[in-house]
Amino acid sequence: MNSQEGSDYKERYVAYLDLLGFKSLVKLAETVPEERNRLLEVLGLMRDSLCENPALGMRFTHFSDCIVLSIDRTAEGLWETFQSIQVLTFNLLQFDVLLRGALVAGGAHHGKDFVYGTAVNRAYLLESECARDPVTLLSSEVVEDAKEHGQPYSDWIREDPPGRYFIHYLRQYAEYRRLPIFAGKVIMDEPGKRIIDFVLQRLISDTGNVLAKARWLQEYWNQAVSTQGIFDRIEPGVTPRYLSRGPTTMFRRIVAPATPTAPPEGR
Repeated sequence: MNSQEGSDYKERYVAYLDLLGFKSLVKLAETVPEERNRLLEVLGLMRDSLCENPALGMRFTHFSDCIVLSIDRTAEGLWETFQSIQVLTFNLLQFDVLLRGALVAGGAHHGKDFVYGTAVNRAYLLESECARDPVTLLSSEVVEDAKEHGQPYSDWIREDPPGRYFIHYLRQYAEYRRLPIFAGKVIMDEPGKRIIDFVLQRLISDTGNVLAKARWLQEYWNQAVSTQGIFDRIEPGVTPRYLSRGPTTMFRRIVAPATPTAPPEGR
């Protein structure tokens, strides 16, 4: 480890993210060619959905079915983290893959060769020991930071049950309105119906802990999204099945401005 690597240890937001059911995906892919292609698409999404942002110190490390994401502990860094985890979750849900994780704040180093720190350890433990459902849990200091930064940040947080906070990754569906349509707008009707159908299939066919996760997602969707009147509730035997035209995916990219611009004044 060179001196520069060793000195880059500072306060960061650190997320540890894990694909649920990955072992089953791998096992099925060994014998079913179509599932092998799906597995490769899912792994590609984990690698390509997001992008590093040097200006905010945002970095990613991928290994097997896991991602470690970290970024400087700033208001901009927290916003970028919320947005990035939502995009990744959005893309994976389009392939009926659930994401579970944890986001904490604390000391960490995240370089090209090494990832370590108390925040990395805490993120892993929070995910592995507390995140039973398909959620990205938030530590208390992340919740406090979000509340300190104001309502737009607090809107990224949901609580279930009391005292357990997670990223509101269905926020884009909850806030979606069909009109107006503008350049760059993601039309959510198709991806929303696709998720509804995937959850319906899970509720019919899954068992045990896997079924419990589907039921939790059903309740989250029904409370946060369907109450807005755009998308249907998820109710087996009531909600009609949907033949999807295929997945919709989003990607985050950093584009440099054509000419230098002044930084924004205050937040």
